[in-house]
Amino acid sequence: MNLLALDTSTELISIVAMLKDKVVYAHNRRKKYGSSKAIVYLRRGLEKLSLEPKVFDAFVIGAGPGSFTGLRISFSVIKALSMALNKPVISMGSFFSCAAQMKDSPQRIAVISDAKRNLIYGAPFRIKSGKIIREKKEALYLLDDFLREYKEYTFCTYDSLLREKALLIDSSLDFYHKDVWPRANNLAVLAKDYYLAKRFTPLDKLEPLYIYPKDCQVRKPAHS
Repeated sequence: MNLLALDTSTELISIVAMLKDKVVYAHNRRKKYGSSKAIVYLRRGLEKLSLEPKVFDAFVIGAGPGSFTGLRISFSVIKALSMALNKPVISMGSFFSCAAQMKDSPQRIAVISDAKRNLIYGAPFRIKSGKIIREKKEALYLLDDFLREYKEYTFCTYDSLLREKALLIDSSLDFYHKDVWPRANNLAVLAKDYYLAKRFTPLDKLEPLYIYPKDCQVRKPAHS
């Protein structure tokens, strides 16, 4: 199958074109406020390979949690391509990509990112028969509560300051020592099963999860 995947939920602008299950183009560039260039990077990549967007069977998007600007741009691009070409969209939480990079770790993984106001976004995953399974959807938590609840998991994040903060709270945590950024190639690989199962996301239900939403001011964390 042919898939085009895009994740601009973080400073890492990640784009992947997959033809017949093989990655033929990958762009991963970390640049603050670089999401505005996502369309340029995408166009250059397709032009370099003489590819037209119509060759893709579906479009895959990392739905966050992520920045407002980054997600707004990627969602606009994917929606426009889907509507223009009448192709389906597969929306996946960006944390799936982070968890997928930890497949050589223990079977339980917890991904976190800073949501400010003393809150984090967190989601637990487990690996079963080589597949990434999300145990709970991404949700707002108090950091201490999330660390306590998933103490036996291997933690990862792309925020080094958050990692340091977590380890100050509990130095015994199994925390991966490097930043783990959401990458479109992981999403594309995971999306193959979604495509075969026809687990597509209707455009009217295609919504991003903003990491610093106004909801942080009104929504209660999962645990308090």
